[in-house]
Amino acid sequence: MLKKAIGMGYKQFSYMNDAVGQARESLPPGGGTGEIALLTSGFPGNSGYISAMLNRFQEAFSRKGYAFTMHWIREEGEEGLRLPLSFDRGKTSGVICIETLDHRYCSMLCGLDIPVLFVDSPVTELGSPLKADFIYPDNRSAVCCLVREMVQRGRKRIGFIGEYMHCRSFFERYMGYRNAMYLCGLPCPEEMCVTGNQEGVQRPAAEEYRAYLKASFRKMAELPEVFVCANDYVAFDAMRVLKGLGVAVPQDVWLIGFDDTVGAKVSTPSLTTACIHGHAMGDSAVYLLASRIKEPSLDCRAMHVQTSLIYRESTAD
Repeated sequence: MLKKAIGMGYKQFSYMNDAVGQARESLPPGGGTGEIALLTSGFPGNSGYISAMLNRFQEAFSRKGYAFTMHWIREEGEEGLRLPLSFDRGKTSGVICIETLDHRYCSMLCGLDIPVLFVDSPVTELGSPLKADFIYPDNRSAVCCLVREMVQRGRKRIGFIGEYMHCRSFFERYMGYRNAMYLCGLPCPEEMCVTGNQEGVQRPAAEEYRAYLKASFRKMAELPEVFVCANDYVAFDAMRVLKGLGVAVPQDVWLIGFDDTVGAKVSTPSLTTACIHGHAMGDSAVYLLASRIKEPSLDCRAMHVQTSLIYRESTAD
């Protein structure tokens, strides 16, 4: 689609395509001491696209002499707003954050006077904005298209599963679902949405979340015809719980995920989802952080990278 837009003469797309290449070539030299630090509070491999994105990102910065280091943010460090002991602020030229979702901690990172790029982020609608750059998959448009397709197939009772305040991407997917229902002229009943978690549990284990889903499904007078899930892992949990309740996918309920993890292809049934393109995310991440290192005074930017929809057995495809 990007190549097609460039060919049709849309200059802004041509500029963006050139800018990514230029950013790779114009990275300031690391001089043997510069480091690009990855900060994470969760294992980056949980999303299928992350490894492809990081490979592309690391290769580009390594070619210019930067070291690439990874630092785990422990729960106690997050609560105490402390940097990991392995993090060397003096050597760090830029920071990329993955699964770093505590707003207070992110604000602390933004105050280090080091370029910061967030891959996903906390939800900031009701809080102060973060002074950094951000990159996300195109969450809203993908979910809108998925919901519209379900409506065109005659499904009108569509619900959402996922803790929508967990991160910005979940929030955007939930809002994409609500916007699509509104635009299709359909109600968006709260009783068909499961958007919370176990009460009083900040980081629930898988079994705790499944117990919460089970209780939520049992409270529903009638299940939706389709559940849109915040990601593939939420969909897998929902599929497992529904099976335990005697509800079959796709015979009784259709399920939709997001991320296109490896499990989406091999689950039974295979999962309809949105594919995030890791290489494109990596190229865009290089552009954002490299240009920020080169010109720290740039205005803060948020970039969304196009996704692809994949229809599989969980929606009777």
